[in-house]
Amino acid sequence: MGKKDDPKYDVVRGHVPKQLARRFKQYCLDEEIDYSEGLERILESFFNELDTPQKNNLKKSSRTEP
Repeated sequence: MGKKDDPKYDVVRGHVPKQLARRFKQYCLDEEIDYSEGLERILESFFNELDTPQKNNLKKSSRTEP
């Protein structure tokens, strides 16, 4: 069973600046991983940083004020 059919997985997508997309694609090529694995690694790393008490200033800077 692939991730597409696995109930433990969901789809995440969005639009990002082209330069950021290129950097992400290059990261995946360099690491020899598919985009799904790359996104999973990056999101895990980001949220681990947010959960670290000393990095609480990320929470403030990652949100945009209304």
